Amino acid sequence: MCDQKYINSYLNNLLTEDVPKTTRLMIANLNDYGKRAIVNYHDPYSNFHKHADIVINIHTFGENAEENTSLFHYTTINSLNSILESGYFRIKQANFMNDPDEFQWASKLAIAYLKKYGATTEEIKKFKQMIENQPFHDAYIWSFSKNNDSETLFHVYGGNEGIALELGEKDVMDMLSSHNSHGKNSLDQFALGDAYTFPLNVLYDAQKQKSYIEPLVQEWLDAYRGLRKDPDDMTEILILCSKNIALFNMVFKNPRLFHEEEFRFVSLRKNDGTVSPELKINGVPYINCEFVPKYIQSVTLSPVCNVSLKEVRAVIKRYKLSADVRNSKLPY
Repeated sequence: MCDQKYINSYLNNLLTEDVPKTTRLMIANLNDYGKRAIVNYHDPYSNFHKHADIVINIHTFGENAEENTSLFHYTTINSLNSILESGYFRIKQANFMNDPDEFQWASKLAIAYLKKYGATTEEIKKFKQMIENQPFHDAYIWSFSKNNDSETLFHVYGGNEGIALELGEKDVMDMLSSHNSHGKNSLDQFALGDAYTFPLNVLYDAQKQKSYIEPLVQEWLDAYRGLRKDPDDMTEILILCSKNIALFNMVFKNPRLFHEEEFRFVSLRKNDGTVSPELKINGVPYINCEFVPKYIQSVTLSPVCNVSLKEVRAVIKRYKLSADVRNSKLPY
């Protein structure tokens, strides 16, 4: 956090004669919170600036999916049969995932830091409102791992029918993009019900999460407290902070869940603030995405799978697929 001497020096260098006099006077009349927010926003060496570039952050946690990197979806042989028979894969809405903190973990961390910095009840309420107003109400998650032989994932998602389906990252992205765009060739043409898709690496490391969240929370609080005197600049900062927290909610998960080693595809449907699924089963919303069977590169059977290699190979042969079928190399 920069000291007052540095703030004053930086502002003197920033507010040259080229800056309109009204702007210089407005910033000069800001309280210390607002001045610090302005400096951290513009100073490329500030901790905030290093962690708040939304484009850089998207590239840091995302992938362009141009390479067909191997990904593994842990499921059951029964689910594989259902996918192949129907020709569809159901992708669950984020609010109905196993993790109760799904799409909320970064917000929970941020609120803890707001309290640490002495934020009032009203300030915390406003922070929550700004995050909730981000257009990510209708999000769907298809989970994978880059670990091809995980004892934990076999157990959690497969039990005694556990298998790991190997798919290529580009192939998955192509399936989702094709389905979610509904035939539109440009993002500019997207309307309600169309969805943007992001391939994202989940971050579990608590210290790295802190390095992103803490400076953003401090900046958000400073900007909010300087809002009255400079609404334009402070609103711009508040929106940038909120967008980043919304992104981090998609990427950050409870460090205790590190064993999931998750790589995820998040589909964000354009919406009017409500959840409008393509399909509902027992009250749970889904995207019902067309599945391309030939994209299955291999099927690995859990060490405790009660279905034989012969039976799984028969399923693969029935659908005229060339996927390799093999046993896990895990001892148990």
